[in-house]
Amino acid sequence: MIQYNLQIDRFSPMEKPETLPDMLDWNKNLTTATAAVKDFDYKELCEVKQYYPHGYHGVDRSGRPVYIERLGKLDVEGLMKITTLERYVKYQTQQYEKTIKIRFPACSAAANKHINRSIAILDVQAVSFKSFTSPVQKVLLQLRKIFNENYPETLSEMVIVNASPGFKLLWNVVKCFLDPQTVSKIQVIGSKYQSKLLELVDPSELPDFLGGSCCCMSEGGCLNSDRGPWRDTSVA
Repeated sequence: MIQYNLQIDRFSPMEKPETLPDMLDWNKNLTTATAAVKDFDYKELCEVKQYYPHGYHGVDRSGRPVYIERLGKLDVEGLMKITTLERYVKYQTQQYEKTIKIRFPACSAAANKHINRSIAILDVQAVSFKSFTSPVQKVLLQLRKIFNENYPETLSEMVIVNASPGFKLLWNVVKCFLDPQTVSKIQVIGSKYQSKLLELVDPSELPDFLGGSCCCMSEGGCLNSDRGPWRDTSVA
């Protein structure tokens, strides 16, 4: 196994807080996020994924971890019956930290090069302007706050697929909530997205519902498997 000493800086020099109060808040947030990795037990995760299918699955052709969400299958009302926004956001914070501390080092070892960014695939089939309800807005804004404050440089590229004309109207609203640098990393594609995804990800690493050949049947589906080098004990 190749050993890496990875120093991943969540902030560029211009983004680091300069005043003492801001520095204390920054350290407090960082400490809270780190503690979440060790201590937080999201017991309802299996049920949550029934209402919001998502998860890490495999790596792209460059060795970066691939994160997938099926936003079109999000049921916010069902989700909030089995969890709370606070717990869900804490879980997502835990996942960001796991990516930095576990997934990136394992991917680096497997690829024999430094990996410190991931790619994301967002399936928005059936999502329209009507889908952007107040509860959905609240969830997205909370996740945006966590991501922008702590993990602004971990996303390499995002591909949004199955974008209908209705979603494209919604996207014009949603992207106003995002940092322009983040928006520049996002590509929105309609139903003819397979060639783009296969350009990024080998079919064996891509779930079958996105045009790949993987189904992770024994794991209950690709988005339940958390498949990747980080689960290989000879690498991680």
